[in-house]
Amino acid sequence: MAKEPIVSKPVPVVAPETRKKFDFNHLNTLAVVSFATALTSIGAVAAIITGHVSLTQLKRSGESGRGLALAGVIIGYLTIAAWLFGGLFLLTIGYYVRDRFGVDFPRPMNGRMGWDD
Repeated sequence: MAKEPIVSKPVPVVAPETRKKFDFNHLNTLAVVSFATALTSIGAVAAIITGHVSLTQLKRSGESGRGLALAGVIIGYLTIAAWLFGGLFLLTIGYYVRDRFGVDFPRPMNGRMGWDD
């Protein structure tokens, strides 16, 4: 029994100019809006809403922009979580300072401009 030689097939090389380029004409607008508003941190709620609407639209159409929509939704949720944890942290620090040092914020204005203590 003679062994047959192993013949490897050549791998086709793709030239850089034949690769498909990203088509910005078929980019979902709400995906871009979701990502942009998420980066502002003020529009976190708008980023979540537009991101979810965009993901629903992307399932129906063949548009691109799923990554932008997901990034907008994720950043939006993380921003809201940071706001909540930051608020709880500041509230906890305020209670600690008031109980430990007897300082109350804001101080009542007893005098004409609050300076006559």
